[in-house]
Amino acid sequence: MKIALVTDSTCDLNSALTQKYNINIIPLRIHFGTEEYIDGVDISSLSFFEKLNNNLHMPKTSKPSKQTFLDKYRELSLDYDKIISIHVSKGLSGTYESAKLAANELGNDKVYVFDSASISLGLGFQVIMAAKLIKKNYKLTEIYSRLKKSKQKISCIFTVEDLTYMKEGGRIGPARAFLGSIFNINPIIEISPKTGKVNPLNKVRGNKNTLAEMSKLLYQQIKEEKIAWIGIMHGDRKEKAKLLTKKAKELIPESIKTTFLENRISPTLGCHVGPSVYAFAALYGDLLDI
Repeated sequence: MKIALVTDSTCDLNSALTQKYNINIIPLRIHFGTEEYIDGVDISSLSFFEKLNNNLHMPKTSKPSKQTFLDKYRELSLDYDKIISIHVSKGLSGTYESAKLAANELGNDKVYVFDSASISLGLGFQVIMAAKLIKKNYKLTEIYSRLKKSKQKISCIFTVEDLTYMKEGGRIGPARAFLGSIFNINPIIEISPKTGKVNPLNKVRGNKNTLAEMSKLLYQQIKEEKIAWIGIMHGDRKEKAKLLTKKAKELIPESIKTTFLENRISPTLGCHVGPSVYAFAALYGDLLDI
């Protein structure tokens, strides 16, 4: 059975990985005032953050249309028996709903649409896991099963130094954003694998303490596991991301087989958290024994 794999541009996988595993990307759109860009097509992460620093407009995003998904599904249906479509948490975006509507219109149980309950490399790692299973000719039922189990073995945690973008997006109130900036308090926030929504975990004063807390949280997530895929992400905070990687590697014992991936977040995510974000995602456990 030939299985195609589809995801969206919030997965934060680089082109080398998407090409290696034949992953089809459906992009979201970025809006700076009247200017519109296609995420990853005519605006890269680097050019987005450069534009963000020099633009008076607060950027916005829009989900892919049902028709965009339907066109891609029909195209893939010519060469594939089934399609697995894995997307950003439906608690954060309407992308999943667009994909679901398109799958229903195509009919014949051709497309399996999966809500990752995550974002960025949390989503990306689920896509890579599915891609590896497809490549090794696992049955569709086994791939479905592992994807469902992955929600119990995934973590995506981030912090931001500048709360402006989360305030504008309605994720936090103006008072909290103001006080956080005044007192140098960084929130530590997860994308809850249970709800797929933003969930505040802690508040930490100062960048040094924030890095220490983030690396400790990562260690606590994976310390009982044998295998872990770890992603370190950032907007425009490359040095902070490198420090987080360094601190995490110092804590994690050699007995855990780890694979690290570092990347900038997509323009879509950058619209909602801004340039000061840095984060980690981890997928771990026996389900990665592929």
